[in-house]
Amino acid sequence: MKVFQKLDDFLNFGWAQISRGKADKKSPARHPTFVTSSADGFPNARTLVMRRCDRQNNQIEFHTDNLSSKMLALKENPRAGIHIWLPKVQLQIQMDVVVEVKAGDITIPYWRNVPTNSRIAYGTIPGPGTVIGSPLAYNHAPDQQRFAVLVCNIQSIQLLLLGTKHIRAYYKKTTNWQGEWLSP
Repeated sequence: MKVFQKLDDFLNFGWAQISRGKADKKSPARHPTFVTSSADGFPNARTLVMRRCDRQNNQIEFHTDNLSSKMLALKENPRAGIHIWLPKVQLQIQMDVVVEVKAGDITIPYWRNVPTNSRIAYGTIPGPGTVIGSPLAYNHAPDQQRFAVLVCNIQSIQLLLLGTKHIRAYYKKTTNWQGEWLSP
């Protein structure tokens, strides 16, 4: 188990693990849990695929169908949570984010980079979450106008490293990521 004495070293370790999610398709960080609040106030968690991460700008990016339930939730409240569990290094990462939604023509350059076989996720008929009569009673209709990019602006990061003695720290954008140790 790694032992961190400096907050900066721990944050660097956390970001290295987050970044692996984009670089390594086998990393669990590639598929974080994304949590929004539903209209009835309950949390709504789902697994998404990380499409980009940018430490310099403190952003993580995902793609979605603009008719999905998460889009409705983000319209009501652009705040979300991201959770990553990395079993090999025994690290839990929690992030609070404010989501900027990009939809429409602004997403054309992004759409060009989406593999053809992946485009089927954006444009199912009927739309995501619609009740259907049988498991396969829907059609694929890839549609760039149904494609949205979720740019998650990270506001805070909490790291929890499990071991004989757990290590936990909290970092906020408002303090320029200075961080503070927390009791696990």
